[in-house]
Amino acid sequence: MASSIPSSHLKIFFPILLSFSLIFSISHPAIAASPSYSPPPPSNFTNTLKSYKAFIKQYCSSTTYPKNCYKYLSPYASVIKTSPLVLTKSSIYVSLKQTIKSYSALKSLTKVKGLTHNETQVIKDCYENIGDSLDEVKDSAAAVKNLTGGNTYEEAFEWSNIKTWMSAAITSYYTCTDEFDELTIRGSLQKKITTDVLKAENMVSNALSCVNKFTSY
Repeated sequence: MASSIPSSHLKIFFPILLSFSLIFSISHPAIAASPSYSPPPPSNFTNTLKSYKAFIKQYCSSTTYPKNCYKYLSPYASVIKTSPLVLTKSSIYVSLKQTIKSYSALKSLTKVKGLTHNETQVIKDCYENIGDSLDEVKDSAAAVKNLTGGNTYEEAFEWSNIKTWMSAAITSYYTCTDEFDELTIRGSLQKKITTDVLKAENMVSNALSCVNKFTSY
């Protein structure tokens, strides 16, 4: 079961922000080294940003949910540039962020008053399942942080672990929604749970697609 949200934020978001900072520095060595760096002229920058976004759109085209992939990764175009590795890492960080949101939403439902027995049971089970998913995605984000895309046994082993963890996370999402076939709850509550769970599932599925594509090179 995942830890409480406040402590998770401290443990998760700082590494994510640090990872993005490190990625940006590595991707922009001249910027990192020189305080006198000046950005390119606006027109050139706009054209460059468009090319970065075009790369992201093309890469996302083979994911499970291409539109969502592009929507959530394109804001990081200036960091991702045209790097499959940075894009893949970013997709995992984005999926972690969404899983935290979904986990938090389900946690709030556990405190709702006036629920039926079935509703209480479904929420409890889904909360635990998403907690398991959160642990799996956290492990994936931690593992991918220091990967360089090198062709080594150690990196291949870590990528294999990431695939296993993210696949397990997806399974946990569907374990939650499968309960609706066994326990009847209010339609509005079922819709709320399904929406929250599938938002996270979409992001993790896309991240797994990116991982599979990157490791197939």
